[in-house]
Amino acid sequence: MENQKTISLLVKDHPGVMQRITSLFTRRGYNMESITVGASEEAGLSRIVIVTTCDNSQVDQMVNQLLKLIDVYEATLLSPQETVTRELALLKINVEPSMFEEMTNLVKKIQATVLDIGTKTMIIQAVGDSEKINATVNQFIPYGICQLSRTGVMAMEK
Repeated sequence: MENQKTISLLVKDHPGVMQRITSLFTRRGYNMESITVGASEEAGLSRIVIVTTCDNSQVDQMVNQLLKLIDVYEATLLSPQETVTRELALLKINVEPSMFEEMTNLVKKIQATVLDIGTKTMIIQAVGDSEKINATVNQFIPYGICQLSRTGVMAMEK
């Protein structure tokens, strides 16, 4: 059965590492649903979190192949039950001045944040798991989303 899997990598912060990782996924025919990269707890190393869709045997093979790559020090399949995930989304919404109060109330109701109010737009920040971000986006579709930017999933085992 195929479902989403989250893999955490600890890699050397070095040119070419990301290309080797993405090439491995490309060669195997797997799509990266989400990929985030940032500094890790150790100087000179980066943490990469990849969300992909595959079955258990395929993800085990992928983790083993990732561990064989140069400059990959750690590759861990994260357990959904033991992992905290978060994503950040910025949404630019079409808003007429007469709707600012209604939109601000909706933003508060869904526990998001207004970052900027323009003459005809509003920029909103939402933080949560992917399901919450999807629900937030769906709430604003009827108002007209001008622009949407999502960070991708960040994850950490408990």
